[in-house]
Amino acid sequence: MIISEIEKKVINILPTSSIEFDEIDYSILEKRKNDWIKLSEVTHSIVLVFDCYTNKFVFVSDNIPKLYGLDSRRLFIHGHQPVIEVIHPDDIDYGLLVRKKIYSILRSFSNEEKKSYKAIHEMRIRNIRGEYIRIIEQEQVLELDKSGNIWLMLSVIDVDASHESEIIKSHLYNFKTGEQIFIDLSDTLDEPLTNRELEVLRFMKKGLLSKEIAETLKVSINTVNSHRQNILQKLKANNSIEAVNFAQRLGLFNKYSIDKSEKRNVLP
Repeated sequence: MIISEIEKKVINILPTSSIEFDEIDYSILEKRKNDWIKLSEVTHSIVLVFDCYTNKFVFVSDNIPKLYGLDSRRLFIHGHQPVIEVIHPDDIDYGLLVRKKIYSILRSFSNEEKKSYKAIHEMRIRNIRGEYIRIIEQEQVLELDKSGNIWLMLSVIDVDASHESEIIKSHLYNFKTGEQIFIDLSDTLDEPLTNRELEVLRFMKKGLLSKEIAETLKVSINTVNSHRQNILQKLKANNSIEAVNFAQRLGLFNKYSIDKSEKRNVLP
């Protein structure tokens, strides 16, 4: 997928609608600029503010490390394009899917709720040495227009030094209540996994062999292997490790847990 095509997809999923120019108070930008500068200085984070009306960055902190290979001037001129160029290719499709879902959820919230959530994104970007490093982006609604449409989005970006997981994932976090919303992308699959396949996949995540899964579920090894093959095909994975990684990205394990807790997980 070429950069221009990706950028069009990004613009199409932005959390805005038909904002009228007279519903926007651009004097806010100058009033808030010092706050954004101070935020970047105190946290040592990269701070970006995106205008969903013009599809442009209206603030870029001047502390972007040279190692990132991102020029703040290019961000002002070209919007998301310089960022897309350095994101790991394997993370782009997932990033588009999950942000589309998150922005849809945000739009459904009340005006107060929209400003109470952060979207936490983990992704990999390429530095000037050609190495991929993990970053964490905290994205939140900064300003709405007079009609309640999302106008300004704030992003705070840091290097992920924990390396707790190689899985790239995103979720919504309510910083007032502590509530977390994990994103379920299972509806993006061409064919959804059955509840039994989800259960087998959960055992695969634990590293169980087909024989062990068969003994636990009291079914034949052939039945388990059939489920495993269906899982690989539906997730378009080449092996079990890929399947588990894809499933984690899509939030399938969260979905399975919810189904079980609600006692709706009737296994065929």
